[in-house]
Amino acid sequence: MGGRAKTEQFARLFMAPGVGHCRGGSGAAPADPPATLVKWVEQGKAPTTLLAQNGPMTRPLCLRPAVARYDGRGSTNDAANFRCTGHR
Repeated sequence: MGGRAKTEQFARLFMAPGVGHCRGGSGAAPADPPATLVKWVEQGKAPTTLLAQNGPMTRPLCLRPAVARYDGRGSTNDAANFRCTGHR
């Protein structure tokens, strides 16, 4: 499809560890993927992260191949305390 840069103009992959195929599971699921898609299509703002939630726990879902890593400060239930970094 023209390589990663060209493909990311129209398709992006965000992994949601611990989330079942149709939701459920112990992981945090994307909070509002349709709104993110609409923003990308209508406003040209392609996502680099998706906010995910499972009860009080939030996490950033990172554009693959980056992964969310805890920065060592604050609650591990708060997405603000995670950074998307490098490869696995």
